[in-house]
Amino acid sequence: MSLRRPRHLGWWAGAAFAGLVTLSLATGLVGHATVTSPSMAPAHDAGSTLVTTTLGTSRLDHGDVVVFDLPRSWSDAERQRLGTAPADASATDAMVKRVIGLPGDRVTCCAPGGALLRNGRVLDEPYLAEPSTEVANGTYDVTVPPGHVWVLGDNRRRSFDSRAMRARPGESGFLPLSTVRARVLLGWP
Repeated sequence: MSLRRPRHLGWWAGAAFAGLVTLSLATGLVGHATVTSPSMAPAHDAGSTLVTTTLGTSRLDHGDVVVFDLPRSWSDAERQRLGTAPADASATDAMVKRVIGLPGDRVTCCAPGGALLRNGRVLDEPYLAEPSTEVANGTYDVTVPPGHVWVLGDNRRRSFDSRAMRARPGESGFLPLSTVRARVLLGWP
């Protein structure tokens, strides 16, 4: 006795997949974003399209790439850095960065050669645009408070991130978890 596949199984599977994709897009579970700066190169160059999900944003992991809404202080600092007027929000609504430190983590820069330390261990960062150096990272030793993360770009020489905010008077550089909009699933040029 041989088992036969129903004739229309492929059509039904395709229709179910299309329905799932439509439902995911309609509910906001799956979305997209566009990278607007070179700060995440080489993994995500400027102009790359990213597929994102809102699932799991409350349970981030080290190395996750996230899209986040800029807190007011970050937005003001980025506009000042770019020399744009406050009304020009389009350039600074959201950013894409990599999660380096989670609540309770101690992130230190730098170990010899410019490498980052997380909880006393040197980070392996194969995604970096170029090897770490003290010049690209600056010096800091921070412990991420509850409800926050420490985020950095992969192209450290061209990234406005937690380091840049920490360098501003009265700022800590910690990003509130409440501002994380989505996690990046994949991207392409």
